[in-house]
Amino acid sequence: MSCTSIRHRFDQLKDQGGVNFDEAVGLYDDLKGSLDAHKFELQEIQETGDKDQMFQLQQHIVDGEAMLTELKNMTLS
Repeated sequence: MSCTSIRHRFDQLKDQGGVNFDEAVGLYDDLKGSLDAHKFELQEIQETGDKDQMFQLQQHIVDGEAMLTELKNMTLS
């Protein structure tokens, strides 16, 4: 699942009343995998020097890591 899809699903769950533990774990795992893939792709792109693509990918990584932090900081009630 892409970072954008994960964010959309996360926001959708929050709007529907909250994210349960299993959903949060699934989102976290999906997001972690997506970020790892983006970081690997970024390394490959850095070798080719495509600045525009590097910038876009770096922004995806920043956004994804912000969401990862949000998931890590969630509390159960």
